[in-house]
Amino acid sequence: MWLEVGKKHGIQGSPEKMNFLKEIIRLNPKHCDAIRELSVAYLKRRMPDKWKPIFDRAVECDPAHWTPWRGYLYLYFYRDYQKAIADFDASDTLTPNHIDSPQGHSVDFWRGHAYLGAKDYENSIRYYQKHIAYVTQEWGEDCVEPDTFLNLAIAYYESNQFDKMPTELDRALQYYQNKSADTKYYYALYEQEQGNTKKALEWVKDGIEDFYLGNSKKRNYNEEIRQLYVEMLYELQDELKAE
Repeated sequence: MWLEVGKKHGIQGSPEKMNFLKEIIRLNPKHCDAIRELSVAYLKRRMPDKWKPIFDRAVECDPAHWTPWRGYLYLYFYRDYQKAIADFDASDTLTPNHIDSPQGHSVDFWRGHAYLGAKDYENSIRYYQKHIAYVTQEWGEDCVEPDTFLNLAIAYYESNQFDKMPTELDRALQYYQNKSADTKYYYALYEQEQGNTKKALEWVKDGIEDFYLGNSKKRNYNEEIRQLYVEMLYELQDELKAE
């Protein structure tokens, strides 16, 4: 209800909205959602010295809810993989009979991302597989975020398990509806490892087309984990042409 009322008090981060939130907290110091919302403007403005103390208060106020969310923010806004993993692990203890899903994806999905960023590919693979198994059992494989299959293939690539890549890349392409510059880039890398330069060049060409059509992973405010840039596709294309 307070969020609906708050819409009348300015946009997120405006002086009107911030003062409104501070007044809510003054009247009710245990209003956990208001405390968290107060922190958001500082987060998005890259002011960690102001964001973290407020968000930590939200975690103290409602640890079961906001601990995994803090992990997600450590992961994407600060690339602090170890703190992110610690919060995701803590959420398992706080809610032992429930799999938390900050931003709509399980903590296992986000742990896979965090371990991928930290270059711990064994654990990244383990948690992506766990997330896939959970979502598939509960709702079906088509409800798994396609990024999961792509990132799992990336983890296999980085750990030299090339033979396991095609299955995951095929699943990623299936659910991306064959429109994914990222997946085609990694398919090109796979074919390069197999010595299939011609096939690799075809994947790169398709990947470049997809990139310019807007079919690549990207986010607001920050980079994706393993962000793909078009320069990477052109560099791989040049490398393959020189082989």
